[in-house]
Amino acid sequence: MREPKPVLHPGIEHFGEQLRASRFGHKMTRELYAYPNRKPKEKPRREEWPEEVWNDSAWMYRDEEHTEHSDVFLLAYRDAALTNFDLSMKYFSSLDQDDFEGALDHVLTKGRTFKPVQSLKSWDGVAGAYIMVFDEYRQFYIGQSNDIRSRIKKHWTHRKPFDRVLFGTRYDSIFPVDELRALDTTRIFAARSTNPYALEERTEKAADQRYCLNRMSGGEPPLTVMLGSHLPRNRAHGLAAVPLSPEDYDLEWDKVSLVISQARTSQNPNLVETLAGLDMTIYAVPREERPPYLWSRRDAVAGAAARGELTVEEYAVFLKLMGEKVIWPES
Repeated sequence: MREPKPVLHPGIEHFGEQLRASRFGHKMTRELYAYPNRKPKEKPRREEWPEEVWNDSAWMYRDEEHTEHSDVFLLAYRDAALTNFDLSMKYFSSLDQDDFEGALDHVLTKGRTFKPVQSLKSWDGVAGAYIMVFDEYRQFYIGQSNDIRSRIKKHWTHRKPFDRVLFGTRYDSIFPVDELRALDTTRIFAARSTNPYALEERTEKAADQRYCLNRMSGGEPPLTVMLGSHLPRNRAHGLAAVPLSPEDYDLEWDKVSLVISQARTSQNPNLVETLAGLDMTIYAVPREERPPYLWSRRDAVAGAAARGELTVEEYAVFLKLMGEKVIWPES
């Protein structure tokens, strides 16, 4: 599928802003979620990577210098992102509207100085913190900026870099606020502050994390963030996974490769159909002093594609049989 043509919405005004034409519309859709892009968010520097790590990640790129993502990575990463999308939507629909309003009121009360925003033009060049509310999903996001109007408009017009849509795994990543569009934002509250970081931190600490899309705690970025080692928050999405022992996990992982090797040996033309027919139950594998590791055979199939046990064409067919529409970026 080719990249979508611009969608025109003439005459739409939202919080005092005229919404311009957008390739992705002004409401989030699953079809255009995590739209694939070959360019990494940051180009890896070979001199900073151990040779073993550089070689192990080679499958993610289609060139020696790791400047463009490979076809397999585009397929596997978007599939993981769409799994997370579906889990997130199911989770959002399970939340209670009255509880959500109570959580939002609690944050606004703690902030004290937050006021409803009628027009973003009134916040042009204003430093402070803001709360974007997404009533359809019973979620809110708390941010800070030295120019609140400009920052919120960037949320509406920018997309999350493709290889940053997930912040964790497909099973526990918190939904990325920058994949939501302008019309998904139903309410905005803002407060002036000469120290936006402090206001954001205080407000975000008061937030019930069930309703908050912030992936990391608010406030001045710690050194760990700048070094890239800060662990993200995660979200269980109300997922009831089936327990699986580490020993059985090893066996189940190997079964997918066994199915593929047996099909190659027997020249079975129905390999992809066989893989698509496997049980895709999500399992929880216990780990010492850490939350269980979540896994399904869908992960194992993606791993087989990454190792070259499946061709790109076979993996794309597998995803289609799983009900996904494969989208490729423009050449």
